[in-house]
Amino acid sequence: MGVDRHYKARTRTASVSTVIGIALVLFMLGVLGFLVLNAQALERYFRENVRVELFLKRDLKEVDIMQFRKELDTEPFAKATRYVTADEAAEQLKQDLGEDFLGVLGSNPLLASVELNLEAAYAQPDSLKWIVEHLKQDRRVDEVAYNAAVVENIDANMGRLTLIVLGFTALLLVIAIALINNTIRLAIYSKRFLIRTMHLVGATQWFIKRPFMGQSLWQGLLGGVLAIGLLVGLLQLAQHHVPDLLAFTNVVTLGLLFAGVVGLGLLISVVSTWFAVGRYLRMNSEDLHWS
Repeated sequence: MGVDRHYKARTRTASVSTVIGIALVLFMLGVLGFLVLNAQALERYFRENVRVELFLKRDLKEVDIMQFRKELDTEPFAKATRYVTADEAAEQLKQDLGEDFLGVLGSNPLLASVELNLEAAYAQPDSLKWIVEHLKQDRRVDEVAYNAAVVENIDANMGRLTLIVLGFTALLLVIAIALINNTIRLAIYSKRFLIRTMHLVGATQWFIKRPFMGQSLWQGLLGGVLAIGLLVGLLQLAQHHVPDLLAFTNVVTLGLLFAGVVGLGLLISVVSTWFAVGRYLRMNSEDLHWS
């Protein structure tokens, strides 16, 4: 009775370890899968956050500023605009510097500005140069500023990042298959003599493999669901620190990702179990003692 209880406890421990191992590997694959599926959306997000600051003439009237912003909003390259008064700019600079520079200067030297966010298609080096030159010619604009280096590096960095993520995903997939396969083989190892005995008394291979396959499907499903739970938790945590993270992710993409995680967990578990059980079925009694 004690031996039987000890065996069941070991079996449960092996099953739990297998599920956790599968879940952690699928979780890592899910994170990389999220980046791959959202690569274009990420690039669009970065481009649409390219900001051009249009500093306005100091003597410009409020009605002229509103008219200028209204005209900007109708331009095909404009995604969004925001008007920043000189006082708001001073308050922001005060927060950034941590001290009240106006008390030293006695007056506010900053200009009111309009922050322009571009449509993704126009956030290209050539397009931006034309847009900046076009806006500089407006009599209401005193100066135009933007970070040219960021724009020029988006293409190169996103292309490089995509290749790195794809390569790392392929490598991790190979490692994942090996780890899950090894975990399942270790779990089946303790039952190798039972497998061999059933085979010797005439049980068919499918009859022997069926309970192991059913258990592997259950473990793969649990591992996939647990991995999805970890992914959801990570995305919620990331969204708390980066509110716009899921702004470019739709339900279909997340559905495909979650389905892929569960499907991969089921596939690897079943295939690994099939070959692991088959390996012990092909062994003779002497090999089982040394395997």
